[in-house]
Amino acid sequence: MNTTAHPFDQPITERPEIPARFGEDGGKFYYFYDQLADELDEDLTKRLKSQLDSLLIFAGLFAGVNSAFLALTLPMMSADPADDTNALLLQLVKGGNATINSEADLPSTTFSPPPAIYLVNILFAVSLTCALMSSFFAVLGQQWLVYYRKRSGGGAAHQRNEQLRRQLGAQRWRLELALDDILPSLLQVGLVIFCISFILYLRTLSESMWSSISTIVGAALAITVGAAVCATWDRMCPYQSPLSHLLCWTMDRMRPVIVAFLWFVIFVKAYVHEMVRKQSRRAEAQMEAGESGSPSEPSSQSAEAQDNPWRLAQEITSRTLTLVGRKEETANDLIVATVKRVILTSEHPAALIHAATNICAI
Repeated sequence: MNTTAHPFDQPITERPEIPARFGEDGGKFYYFYDQLADELDEDLTKRLKSQLDSLLIFAGLFAGVNSAFLALTLPMMSADPADDTNALLLQLVKGGNATINSEADLPSTTFSPPPAIYLVNILFAVSLTCALMSSFFAVLGQQWLVYYRKRSGGGAAHQRNEQLRRQLGAQRWRLELALDDILPSLLQVGLVIFCISFILYLRTLSESMWSSISTIVGAALAITVGAAVCATWDRMCPYQSPLSHLLCWTMDRMRPVIVAFLWFVIFVKAYVHEMVRKQSRRAEAQMEAGESGSPSEPSSQSAEAQDNPWRLAQEITSRTLTLVGRKEETANDLIVATVKRVILTSEHPAALIHAATNICAI
């Protein structure tokens, strides 16, 4: 195997010359660009394809389970022909007074499905539709990824420009958002609807079974929502999901509204407080003037008291934004974490020596 390094990968010991035109540096810039672009595109397609494969497997299993329940509950929407047969046989066995004199007296003519079963079947059908649509779009998404990485003819410059146009088109049309957030959320919505319909179906069978299963499902949904809230508060939290991405997007859009609302409330409160304080000072000044015969000097703390509401507004705003989102680590915090990770986990002597020498430079 040839292990010789490319000439462009050698360390730069001299200041490179500025080319006359962009890209006319002997192919050095485009050499590193092609490597970086190929690495980024390969990482994007591999990650999305792996998620689509997992989604297809889960959607297939979920659709099978959903279809089984739908096949169980759909017959409950119509009358059972066996009921008419049983009623006629019972009349033959008993004889005597006939209760079924015409077709209108059969049990099937007076049958009406329970309202709960009607809702259960609707929810099961919607859940199955979500699973099938997510599978369809997952297959379609794999076709999009194949086209994204498809190589066409032409030279290196033509392929580079075409791939760059595809990458800009993927950013413009939110390919990663559609395949990484919207498509899994469609399947998750179908799963939530299935759980709701399953609980409603169990309620028609047994109250105890319904209560126990609903408790488990409610706990699972609470954990999911709690993980999404944690990922919203801490953007580096590993519990990322389409719901957390939606909450993060909503909080980013609502942050200016929250700040403006806080400042408006504090401004109104400070204005009302200032008006009440002026009236009280005016009344005290009149009382003191009546007693001493000379107007009293204004308090030296009035200017400071006027600034207190605005300092309070800044403090409340900063505290509120801290509660909305966790403050990211500073550069010094990352340096300390890096050194700590090397010292606690590495067994390589050179790594420990370099860590110790860099600690002395802190």
